[in-house]
Amino acid sequence: MRVIVGLAILAGLVNAALPAVAQEVTAEVRTWDGKSWRLTQASFEVFYTIMSKPEEGAVPQGAKAPDVSMTGSIQGLGTLFREEPRAKQGHGQMALVILSRRGVETEIPLASIRSIQFFRQPVEDSALRPYLAVTHFRHSAAAVLLDGSRVEGDYVNLGTAVLRGMTPQGRVDIPWQEIGDIHFEPAESPKTSEGRGAAPPTVPEAAEAQRP
Repeated sequence: MRVIVGLAILAGLVNAALPAVAQEVTAEVRTWDGKSWRLTQASFEVFYTIMSKPEEGAVPQGAKAPDVSMTGSIQGLGTLFREEPRAKQGHGQMALVILSRRGVETEIPLASIRSIQFFRQPVEDSALRPYLAVTHFRHSAAAVLLDGSRVEGDYVNLGTAVLRGMTPQGRVDIPWQEIGDIHFEPAESPKTSEGRGAAPPTVPEAAEAQRP
């Protein structure tokens, strides 16, 4: 069972081409090792690999026919010129977070999240090797939305996602598994920031200004 939260959900976890006019977001981040970060232009990035399989019998691009004669079966000779599968690397911005609670998945657009806190518990009887088992955790999370509501999940897995953002020293990529909590601060729109330096006139001041 899956629950959809929000008015606009993209079809898929990753949206590789978000609009250029997307609102800039600042993120206050605390990691499990106690570090704190303030990232501008913050976004979750997901990295992936696509394996492309060449057509059967295709000759690699740029391959030259050898200047020697060969004999053998067609299948046997074909292996000499068979192109190996190619790996294409890519990444895209994550559009939503999926929290699971008792088997019910809730999809939450990142643009609707004010803050999210991650929790982790060591995996007992981990099948990983001992030096890796100490870093094997099961993660859960609780998200507070812009409307003040709260969504909790007893399981979350963001895969290869990293939180990417800018600091005065340069770009920072933080694996999501290292994050304890995040607080998002959307950039203020020009309309809300105009005239912030001057308070609105009081009633007597307004009346005085209307006098000739």
